[in-house]
Parts: sequence; C-alpha cells; structure tokens
Amino acid sequence: MTQKRQHPRFSLRLSAEISRAARTATAVTRNVSVAGANLVSEYPFEDGERFQVGLFLVVDDVEDATKPPLVCSARVQWTAELDDGNHSAGVHFEDMTAEQQTWLERFLRETEQM
Repeated sequence: MTQKRQHPRFSLRLSAEISRAARTATAVTRNVSVAGANLVSEYPFEDGERFQVGLFLVVDDVEDATKPPLVCSARVQWTAELDDGNHSAGVHFEDMTAEQQTWLERFLRETEQM
C-alpha cells in the first residue's frame, strides 16, 4: 500500500522535551516534517493526547545551543510499543505560528542540504 504524505519526512534525530500536565519527559525524533514528527520515548503515549513539545537539534549526542528550540503543541495520532520496550508515537504539530512554521521549513531545508 502506497502512502502519500502531504509533507515530506526527513530522517532527523532531534532531542524532544514533552511537557504534560503531570510531568515532563524526554524523547528523540526518528523523522520530522513541517506537520509533525515520529517520537520515541521510554514513557508511553496515549492516542489523542495533547502536550507541549520542544525540539532541540542534536550534534554528536549533544544539544546544539546555537539553534533555538521549536516549542509548540502536538497531538498524538498513533502509538506503538517497540521491541526494545520504548514507545513510539506519530504526532501532529498544532497551533504553530507563521513564524514557527517558517522557522521549521527553513530548518528542514538547511538540514537536507547538509
């Protein structure tokens, strides 16, 4: 089955900070598009869950302090438990400002050219 996405996905490892009402958790991205990302965390996700997510560029396993994080709302579209016990979720970015959208599009274009 061929899946057509509206926005191309980029295989990109970013550090993610997930802020929920009860706690903050960490995750990493497997891929990112201007509309969402695939997150992997040791903490489970719930279908339909909404939270704030901050995405940080990682270089040599260290967050790059020269690039500001992207912080926006995200909603979980799907979840899965991985073979290693971690949890995966596809999230859709919500309520992004035009400035955030432009920043993410530019960031993904620059990353693709690296």
